[in-house]
Amino acid sequence: MKQIIAGFLVVFTKQKILTVLRSYTLTVFLLGALTVSAQRYPYEISIYGGGGYAAFIIQKPVSKPASKGFGLEAGVGFTGFFSQNLGIHTSVGFGFFNTTNRLNSLSFVTPDQKNDCDDNLYDLHTTLNNYRENHKTMFVGIPVMLQYQTKMQPISYRQKNNRAGFYAMGGAKALLMVQNSYTAEVATLYNAAYYPQFKNWISYQPAMGLGVFKGNSVNNKLKINILAMFALEAGFKWKFGKKLLLYTGAYFDCGLHDTTKKQRISYNQFISQESLTDLELIDFAKRMNLMAAGVKLRFAFEVSKKTSCCR
Repeated sequence: MKQIIAGFLVVFTKQKILTVLRSYTLTVFLLGALTVSAQRYPYEISIYGGGGYAAFIIQKPVSKPASKGFGLEAGVGFTGFFSQNLGIHTSVGFGFFNTTNRLNSLSFVTPDQKNDCDDNLYDLHTTLNNYRENHKTMFVGIPVMLQYQTKMQPISYRQKNNRAGFYAMGGAKALLMVQNSYTAEVATLYNAAYYPQFKNWISYQPAMGLGVFKGNSVNNKLKINILAMFALEAGFKWKFGKKLLLYTGAYFDCGLHDTTKKQRISYNQFISQESLTDLELIDFAKRMNLMAAGVKLRFAFEVSKKTSCCR
């Protein structure tokens, strides 16, 4: 599944991301115009909450990674309808992501080293063991989504005022990452020297920086950033009485670009225990896209127009 999603994301160039953001802005203005002109249909004021799985889709990593975590979000929303089946939904929510990426090892070679007592050239083989990065992100989420819904039917012949139907939503979502802290950690560093002229290895010589050494852990923050996301949601809509609505659905959000890329540094500069004092987020993949999926509940209150018709 992740491979399919990763392949889909490759087609989103920077130009297309800008196009998505321009379309997002245009849709916000259209929302006001549509809700004013569509006087025949009710609109909805809502509160919502949801949460579930969150992780990074990692494309073209240099070593096999694992990513997992969770996300939570809650907020208030507005849905305006311009037909019985179609409307536009927007909201403002506050949320939190906690995601962790792990790699068992990162191995690389630094050729033509010369720091032994005889000035012999050797290739330095370095392995960074158990690299881990944990991201804790607080954000403000603002989606604009087209909502489709079927005609609501009575739940039972005894409760005709209680009705239910299917709904689906799709659109764009902007995440303003107001606080994005992280921890980066390398458990141990292992160095071994290979001498091509002697066809020989030295795997333990602490004075030369060879052997196994304790790693390092750092805490830092990323800059405030905006993440554009593709957003989907679908589920069932329930109506109880004349005004109260309950949405029970599942959501899927996927980031269209990598907000961490510019603040990552190359892993091949960490060739000694001393160099790990400057540890930051390591650049171990071409791109990482944040993905979130879970369940969402939305309680809505229907506000009818004077000329509204039954749905």
